[in-house]
Amino acid sequence: MEQQMTDWCEGIPRMVALAERFAAEGQMNLNKVLEAAVYAQTRRAAWRYRPEVTAGRMQAELEASIQFLKREELAPDLVDALEKGYQGLVEQRNTDLPLRDAPDAFVCRTCGHIAMKAAPDRCPDCGSWPGRFRKFVAFFNGDNIEPINPVEVIRLFARNAEDLERLVDGLSEEQLTQIPAENEWSIRDHVAHFYDAQEMLDTRLELMLNHEDPELTAVAIYDYAAEEEGRPATTGGMLAEFLDLRTQSISQLEALPLKDLWRTGRHSEFGRITILRQVAYLAYHEQTHLAEIEALRRRFA
Repeated sequence: MEQQMTDWCEGIPRMVALAERFAAEGQMNLNKVLEAAVYAQTRRAAWRYRPEVTAGRMQAELEASIQFLKREELAPDLVDALEKGYQGLVEQRNTDLPLRDAPDAFVCRTCGHIAMKAAPDRCPDCGSWPGRFRKFVAFFNGDNIEPINPVEVIRLFARNAEDLERLVDGLSEEQLTQIPAENEWSIRDHVAHFYDAQEMLDTRLELMLNHEDPELTAVAIYDYAAEEEGRPATTGGMLAEFLDLRTQSISQLEALPLKDLWRTGRHSEFGRITILRQVAYLAYHEQTHLAEIEALRRRFA
């Protein structure tokens, strides 16, 4: 039994790490299936305790949970919210906590750092961008819902381009093309990936806006990053072209009637997707690359 517990405690975190690796490599269906497996295993483990965790034991169970989280040195703000909930149970208040006492929680998908109320501009533990934070809201089955705020999605899409320009600024071509290790990307490769992804998005937007539910060809875009044919000779030239494309894309998105953001296309990997979901996918994915570029900048500059 002890060995089973050890295997479980090691196996689950390793699957989460593997899922994140797949996400970083753009293999989102493998990421999805592993994330589902982790969620299922956690729920299966919890199912065994449901007969014990009765309404009458809620107070004692919450107290034990709070003590456990304190030993783990979890976010004090989150623990504080739980302690307010515990006090409500002690006082036999049969109401939920108000939002001011239990604001939405944001968890860094990279390292697990927790922030309350809003995602930080940068994760204080691992440096991830705010798009890497998963938001926990008081809503049943709210996981993986379609992005519902186009303004936030388009704003993030614009900020990514600004951050990319800032991270590349001042670096020499030698620094930009330096490869950290065999089979790893240089900063120029990352910039090329932004460029290729933007061109892919422009093509899909044209299809989805001008045709009803068109078929979207799956593209192995990671394979293009190291190709030089047809690219500007310098990274600065490629970045400038990318920034022009991104500016035009943002202007187009902002000018669209709201209903057009939900026009669809059919993708062999992701099924039926909307324009908004496609833009959101790209915006959040780019935040992974920004963190890698920043690490390379610190290393080479």
